[in-house]
Amino acid sequence: MNENIFTENLLIKVAWYYYKENLTQNDIAEILNISRNKVVRLLDKARAEGVVQFQIKGYGSNCLSIEKEFKETFSLQNAFVIPTPIAENDLSASLAKAAAQFIQNKLEKQDLVGFGWGKAVSNTIEHLSLETDNELSVVTLTGGVNYYFPNSNSVSGGIGKFNKIHVIPTPFMVSTEEMAAKFLNEPSVKEFLDLAKLSKYVVVGIGGIYPDATIILEEKMTINELTHIKQQNAVGDILGQFFNRNGEVLDLPHHARLIGTKLSTLKEMNNVIAVAGGDKKVEAIYGALKGKYIHTMITDESTAESLIKMEVESKNELHSGA
Repeated sequence: MNENIFTENLLIKVAWYYYKENLTQNDIAEILNISRNKVVRLLDKARAEGVVQFQIKGYGSNCLSIEKEFKETFSLQNAFVIPTPIAENDLSASLAKAAAQFIQNKLEKQDLVGFGWGKAVSNTIEHLSLETDNELSVVTLTGGVNYYFPNSNSVSGGIGKFNKIHVIPTPFMVSTEEMAAKFLNEPSVKEFLDLAKLSKYVVVGIGGIYPDATIILEEKMTINELTHIKQQNAVGDILGQFFNRNGEVLDLPHHARLIGTKLSTLKEMNNVIAVAGGDKKVEAIYGALKGKYIHTMITDESTAESLIKMEVESKNELHSGA
C-alpha cells in the first residue's frame, strides 16, 4: 500500500462529502474529526490536483461508499476501508500502514494513546512516524513488556518512539488465578489500568481462531487449548479474551489469568480503534462488532463486504424465524 493512501483517501472523502452529498464544511469537519481549516485546505488541494472534475475520481470512491454502508450497518463512529491488496500476504502490512496514517492524522500534542497486544497493533506502532518532540504518551493495555518493543536491547522502536511510556510491568498471562489477583492488586498495575481508561484513543487487534493465530505463534496458548475454546463457540479474541458470534465474552478459566484491560472496560469507552481484516478473521471481527467493543474499524474492502453480508443474512434469518 502506498504511504500516501490515507492522505489520498481523506482528500477523496472531503471532496465526496462536499460535492456529492452537499454537506457543509463544518459538517465534514465534525464527521471526519478534523478542523474546518483543514477541510478548506483539502478542498483547495482537490481542485488543484484535478481530483474534482465532472465527477470524483480515484479508486477510493468505491471504498467511501462501502465505508458509509459499513458504519451504518454496525452503528460505528468511523471506519477506514482500504482497497483489498491483490496478494493476500500484503493485507496485514497494508492495514498497519492505514491504521498508522489514520491515527497520526488525529493525534495532537499531549495526547495519551492506549495500545493492545498483537501483531496488527505492533505493526501499526512500527509504521507510526512521530517527531522526537511529539509530547505524546502511551500506555499498554496488557502485560507482556516484550510485545511493545522490537527487541530487548532497544527502546528506540515500538512504543519507544513516544515521549512518555507507561508499560504494565507484568507478563501477559500468569500461571494461576491467585497470582493474577496479586498482580492486579499491585498499585503500579492498577495505576496503569486506570490510566488506560483516560486514553484519547485505544488501538486493538482482533484475533481469529486458526492454527497460525498470533496467540499460538507467541506460545501463549496451545493448539489443543485453542481447539477446546473453539468448541465453546468462540469466534475470536481481543486482548486474549474470547467471545462468541454475538460478541458475548465466554466463561473460560484462562481469562482469570490475564493481566490487562477487560473487554467490559473497552465497551464503556467511546474511542476504541480496531485493526483487522482477511477471510480468516471475518467471524472474529463480526463478533467484536456485535459485542460493541470497538468504535472505529480499519479493514479492507473485501472484509467489509463480507461483514455487511453476514449482518444482512443474520437479520433476515431473525426476521424469518420471528
